[in-house]
Amino acid sequence: MGKIQSVASQPKQTRQLSKSASRQHLELLYHVTKEDSVLGSVERSTAHRDQLLHRSGMIFLARSDGRILLQHRSPSKTIFPDCWDSSSSFHVNFGESYGQAARRELKEETGLSARLTYLGKFSYHIPPENEIVAVFSCKSDDPIKIDPTESSGASFQTRDEVNAIASSEKSAPWLTRGWKILTDSRI
Repeated sequence: MGKIQSVASQPKQTRQLSKSASRQHLELLYHVTKEDSVLGSVERSTAHRDQLLHRSGMIFLARSDGRILLQHRSPSKTIFPDCWDSSSSFHVNFGESYGQAARRELKEETGLSARLTYLGKFSYHIPPENEIVAVFSCKSDDPIKIDPTESSGASFQTRDEVNAIASSEKSAPWLTRGWKILTDSRI
């Protein structure tokens, strides 16, 4: 059996690399005003713990037949587990635009790259979240690949089915507001 080495017993150079590596895993978000002006950066866990207003977004992916992809959030998620969500939802990392974050997350969560259309923004505060949410849509008939760490499943739904899901207690709280922006835009 191998010996477990504590950080204190590691050489100084290794300790510095460990500190550097852990800094790379910090997820810095934009801390913003209600007008979406940037106040600075904030670590994700701090933003949630202190309910600081920060940037996020969501994407609705539509097929040519009009069906919309919804994901079912993993039961292991710490925030709103086991709820229906948009095709992809995300935080905007500090240094990214809303559009850059949307493209990154669409690729990570569905395996797709598609032209995104910005539809609008809304804000909401339901602890621990306090967010300004940018809403995007896209169209693609390409095969999707769902990230199992983010989602326990996904399916394409008709607009009537999404209306029922979005108004149910089994949906993430931001889904209803984002869905309204999408349906008002008439994509």
